[in-house]
Amino acid sequence: MERNAKTVKSLGGLAILVAALSLTGCVPNADPYPEIPRFAKSGGQTQAELDAKLSSIEGLNFTEAAGSQPNVKGNTGYGFRFELDPAYRITDPVALVDFLVESAWSVRDGYMPNTTVEIRFTGVHADQIDLVTVGEEAGWVPPGSLSKFGVDEGGHSALSVWISNTGSRDSERGGVANRERLGKWPGDAPAVPENLVVPR
Repeated sequence: MERNAKTVKSLGGLAILVAALSLTGCVPNADPYPEIPRFAKSGGQTQAELDAKLSSIEGLNFTEAAGSQPNVKGNTGYGFRFELDPAYRITDPVALVDFLVESAWSVRDGYMPNTTVEIRFTGVHADQIDLVTVGEEAGWVPPGSLSKFGVDEGGHSALSVWISNTGSRDSERGGVANRERLGKWPGDAPAVPENLVVPR
């Protein structure tokens, strides 16, 4: 009986503590970043639809195409990782980068990217597809704003396209202009450019 009384007393104290924390706003929020748009009901395309498009591009093998959950700072992004079959070549790297950035912005069943679209590519070294240079040519990267590491011996190259428009350095990184270019999220789902990848 004494044990039950102690249990009731403990539960009562816990209820009072929870109520007090609720009033002071100290109870953890189930949705700590309500300001980040996510899971749009319409527009753009689903992740599954994008996956189907990517898998239809003969000569490219995508091992990653996904958005991220918010981190502790409320940052979200989207990442691509893919390889080129050495028997093929990319005819228009600018069109490819345009397609990938716009595709990332068009995926509606996830969080809106609010930092960067990351593109990681393994190609043929002799082709010298430097994604930072391509990003500059495509207008997604202000000239000289990103370090150029070139293409390593394995044919690897990478690009970060900034789409954040709230920080002090977002203008110089291209984020403000890129958000204006992309428009409202989710954006229209782009078609795969014709003859983007062809046999050598």
